[in-house]
Amino acid sequence: MGAKHYWELTAWQAVRTFKVGIYDLIEGKPLADDIKLREQLRESVASAQSHIAEGYGRFDPLDFARFVKMSVASMIECHNHLGDAVDRRRITEETRREHLVRWEAAMREAGGLLDYLQSPEAKRNAERLRQKRNERRRRRKNTGPNPEP
Repeated sequence: MGAKHYWELTAWQAVRTFKVGIYDLIEGKPLADDIKLREQLRESVASAQSHIAEGYGRFDPLDFARFVKMSVASMIECHNHLGDAVDRRRITEETRREHLVRWEAAMREAGGLLDYLQSPEAKRNAERLRQKRNERRRRRKNTGPNPEP
């Protein structure tokens, strides 16, 4: 059975794990003192998680896939900012590699979700859910306080 809430998606959970690690990183010195780099890291990783949640709320696999692609792009942006942090000597290469383990896990999960959303199976499942939802609406309409004759 599929996820009933966006927070049940393993891709969202993996991105969140990466995000929390980045938040911990930017709170410490010397990144805490580099306001611009800190904000670039924070915004890119936060938007990665938000895109998955927003896409889930679209209730359409191809539209959801578009948001997962934006999430992946934000993850790549964050990856770039980590490299910049090394270049600017704000973090070590070892610290960057520690965060890349979680980044790679999040990218794998997002890629798997994207593969599913672009599959014929996702289209079939979405159509089945739409039909069930429409049937429930019809039943409610016909069994309400003043059912139609």
